[in-house]
Amino acid sequence: MQIKISIFDTVKLNPRVIIITHKFLRLKNYHQMRLFILLCTTLVLSNFSFSQKKVTLLPEDANAKYFEIPRESLYAHLNKSTYVLGENIWFKGYAYDRKNRLPSLRTKNFNVALFDKDGKELHSSLHLGENGKTSGTIKIDSTWSSGNYYLRISTNWMNNFIEDDSYTQKIKIINQKIAKEDITQETTYDFKLLPEGGHIVSGTDNTVGFKLINNRGYGVSFDEAYIVDQQNTKIISFRSNAFGMGKFTIQPDPEKKYEAIVKLKNGKEVRTTFPSIAPKGIAMSINNLFDDSIVIELNTNPNTSKDIEQKEYYLLIRQNGESRKVAVSFLPNQYKKPIHIGRKELFEGINSITLFEEEVPVLERLLFNSIQTINTNEVLITSAGTEKDSLSFTIAVDKKKEIQYDMSISVLPEYTKAYEHDDNIISALMLKNHLKGFVENPKYYFTNVDREKSYDLDLLLITQGWSKYSWHNIYANQPKVHYNFNHGITVKGKLQNTRSQDINKIYLFPTKYNASKIIDLDSTRNSFVITDFYPEKNETIKLSAMKSNGRFAKTGVYLQVQPNRFKKPLSLDTFNTQVDHRITNFDPIEIVGSLYSTNVEELEKVILKGSNKKEEFHDAFISDNVKRNSRKITKQDTQNFPNILDYIVANGYRVRYGDGVFSPLIEIVGVNTVYIDDVRISNQDLLFNLRTEDIDRILIDRRGWITGLSGNGTFFIYTRKTPLEGYTSGSKVKATVSEHKIKEGFEPKKEFYNPEYSSFSDPLFVNYGTIHWQPEITFNKKGKGTFKIPDTSIENIKFFIEGMGSDGSFISKTHTIRNVNAN
Repeated sequence: MQIKISIFDTVKLNPRVIIITHKFLRLKNYHQMRLFILLCTTLVLSNFSFSQKKVTLLPEDANAKYFEIPRESLYAHLNKSTYVLGENIWFKGYAYDRKNRLPSLRTKNFNVALFDKDGKELHSSLHLGENGKTSGTIKIDSTWSSGNYYLRISTNWMNNFIEDDSYTQKIKIINQKIAKEDITQETTYDFKLLPEGGHIVSGTDNTVGFKLINNRGYGVSFDEAYIVDQQNTKIISFRSNAFGMGKFTIQPDPEKKYEAIVKLKNGKEVRTTFPSIAPKGIAMSINNLFDDSIVIELNTNPNTSKDIEQKEYYLLIRQNGESRKVAVSFLPNQYKKPIHIGRKELFEGINSITLFEEEVPVLERLLFNSIQTINTNEVLITSAGTEKDSLSFTIAVDKKKEIQYDMSISVLPEYTKAYEHDDNIISALMLKNHLKGFVENPKYYFTNVDREKSYDLDLLLITQGWSKYSWHNIYANQPKVHYNFNHGITVKGKLQNTRSQDINKIYLFPTKYNASKIIDLDSTRNSFVITDFYPEKNETIKLSAMKSNGRFAKTGVYLQVQPNRFKKPLSLDTFNTQVDHRITNFDPIEIVGSLYSTNVEELEKVILKGSNKKEEFHDAFISDNVKRNSRKITKQDTQNFPNILDYIVANGYRVRYGDGVFSPLIEIVGVNTVYIDDVRISNQDLLFNLRTEDIDRILIDRRGWITGLSGNGTFFIYTRKTPLEGYTSGSKVKATVSEHKIKEGFEPKKEFYNPEYSSFSDPLFVNYGTIHWQPEITFNKKGKGTFKIPDTSIENIKFFIEGMGSDGSFISKTHTIRNVNAN
């Protein structure tokens, strides 16, 4: 019989293997299905590895190749988990380079989308990132009904992988009166027995994990349970932790049948049959509680001992594309094999430990090794005083090294009910991105970590340690790069109505985040491509076609924007989508009518103005040296000198005009080099079309003393990003300039603002209101930063801090300050 396995060559399986496969296909038990998947992987690898037609990679090499293309993980810190109509969702996105364990500096484009409970996309936006971070806001639409929603952050690069590496956070929106929901559905229970490593072997010690969950997917704790044999004799007793999880050790007799009995606190009883017991094999047990090392114990029985003495075994410890190999050999009649591995030999975070028998995986277990975090005691927030209607605070980080810290802070009333995120930056980037399925309250394992929480995390990985990265995919679905790291958006353009004009370039005028540039034209198609372009959403961009003599030409321009979005549908595999009374069981509340002031008209658009913002001339492209030595163009200059050439002549230079055919149209005598927005132009004819009102400032370096450039003279001309005061955008635009509004650009940056609450003392504000959101903190050399929050007269406030250091360390802390106004 022949079976075609994915992209592999056709391989032959004997009838015994086929019978076993069909047997497992009929099984519904959780443990049996898990064992079946491991068996399928074993069949694939064994047949693929020893096929005479094709020699495959060794597991460690296949794993390295699978992660050869770098991967990133994302986390979004939201200012709350429950929002009310009239508010905005404020968020800060962090990107993490998993290979180098540092902030992912290559990420520039962040896609943010909001979905309803059915996975329907309601909002999509593109956000500009810098140094592995981004921030933004989403206004809650009045048409969105009350219920659960999902905010997802992703990148175009993630389209290259079969696994979904995007990050999704669950939130709740309240849009109307929420009545207390009566949950009448009967609660049912499911008790799972999960052998560590995947096998239970007779006649030797086996560690068996267990987990009790209800029909809503949440763990249920219990104090009394035991394993009984067919004579109803108690073999072992056990109890669970708060999540209904635990483990016990048992040496099963293959001649007996076992059953698990759980006594619930409500008096009910749950029974589960014991997993199948193999007469031969190896069982795994790992002790992960020692400070300096872990101990892996491989246990077997006399029936197996002779079979394994002559075989080659090894442990493969892997994380992402890295792996370490530990040889394993069994001595004659050795039924227990302890293996000590120092923690320095493990990777920080999740480690996948697989026992191989001659390149075929036999047992597998996930394990968590301690990671580098900032001691929360080293992150301190103190009150720094009152300023008018604001409170000032200082945040300090103990800077032992030259590390830059990036943090976001949500400030809420102390007893808020609106911040119930089950994630923090550590659980998102160190745990959930390695696991499949729903994890209950992952933040618990990384908040105020102690020995008990480390033990509970180990239980989680025994009972729910399904790796996102399967051996089947590692061999069968090696990723290829079809999508790039997006740096800006790509704009494709085509000229129209050229009428055989001698056009060979396109001049792109500067925008808010882009310097001007000259783009080559594909003359055969009259087309051009703008790459690495960062226009804001609804920003107007200007382009001009350039003739070979440098003059602008009158022509039409058609543009097509290609933003390159994340293409995968929303995945809710990591969420519990069952109805949960802990979320929906609100007391009757009327929010919208009483939370906000009735004397304030709601604005569809909020425009924030600061002093002299338009006069800052967007100096990201202008050096300090140029600023000090250049001249700012004034309104009076534009009236005296309409064209920039008029201004140049007034500064003592002579302009020679040619016919533009046998001689240049423009030549400035005594000037060798001209730069426009730091782009050197090869033809001074471009200045013929340049209006002075479009110039922000100009530097004339007559002898190269200022810039250090040799020659008779150098001009540095910087164009405006915003209209000069007294002019409107697009005024006096010539027919040679084509304007286009970019509807799919980057979301404009907005400063945080709050809706007009009716009363800060109202219980609704105390429970659901927002005091402040601080997405950025600037630290000085001593590791101190300051920020201000509105003075709401609330005495006790809570700070929810998430962040990352430039060394890849994580920061997650909740800090409460009481009697704020007394400090």
